[in-house]
Amino acid sequence: MCLLASAAVFLDTLGVSTQPTWTAQAARLLYAHELIPARVRWWLAARGMLDWFRMLERGLQSHLGTSTRSVLARAAGRLFETRYGVLCTLHPRLAGDNSPARLMAALYRMKPGDRRSWIFGDVWSASYVELARGQLLIRKLSAHERWAEVTVHLGELLIVLTNQLPEHLPHARKIVGDICFESGKHFAERTRRVFGMPSTSANAPKDAIEILRMSEYIFRVNPEHWDQADPQTNSGFLEGTACPWFSRPGWDRVHCGIFGQFQAGISAAFGLRYQLSQTIPKHGGHTCRIDLKPLITLRTSALRTSKGVSV
Repeated sequence: MCLLASAAVFLDTLGVSTQPTWTAQAARLLYAHELIPARVRWWLAARGMLDWFRMLERGLQSHLGTSTRSVLARAAGRLFETRYGVLCTLHPRLAGDNSPARLMAALYRMKPGDRRSWIFGDVWSASYVELARGQLLIRKLSAHERWAEVTVHLGELLIVLTNQLPEHLPHARKIVGDICFESGKHFAERTRRVFGMPSTSANAPKDAIEILRMSEYIFRVNPEHWDQADPQTNSGFLEGTACPWFSRPGWDRVHCGIFGQFQAGISAAFGLRYQLSQTIPKHGGHTCRIDLKPLITLRTSALRTSKGVSV
């Protein structure tokens, strides 16, 4: 989902401007062939999570007002406590510190005085001492282990939000879905601009799938996958072996639909309609599939049907 681990972040990491360059093309190839080093994947996932919190804060501000940050910090606290327990079970060498926020802030690569420190609650501050203690903790994890951990946070946070937000906000799930859609659309437009992809494409489904896979790759969604794009019918599909959080307690097909709105936003940026046609929670099996279809054709069909015209 996301929020969120954008291609632009990778280029920022390499010191590249947002204008298309040979370095941008090289980065595009690394994404396409999934050859980004584990340490950089961790950086991207961490940046993606911070972007996710930023998008949520912006999207919920008009609904929750001044309580937005406290509501999100409470959700983050629940997420961090859950993941800290799982991490200490998987990696006993981490146990004993008893400070989930300290470990998670290090995993998110927070900096001294970082203005996003509110995510980690009032009990943690972005001081040099706290950050140094956190760095000592994450040294016990390899770059791959850090990346694998942060990728799970995306789905775990959504589980917490769908449980807690309804206490403060009617129609919370729809609102979060709308935030995901706008985030996906922004992500697609930004990434297309960074990589110099034309605003109009001879094969829109192919380009859309490429950008869909960028975010999926960084967050370990559909690690085994296959796709098809047909420029003649302006349609295609992407299918793969699920995500790292679908088996987590509390995850169900509603969450698939909410995160699917991020993919819908990406698709819409290419004039395509996204359809989540198969999910493991709903249909069983071991794969999830999305179909891409021409947006304008479907809108015309809907209009004709509403007028009583058979299509």
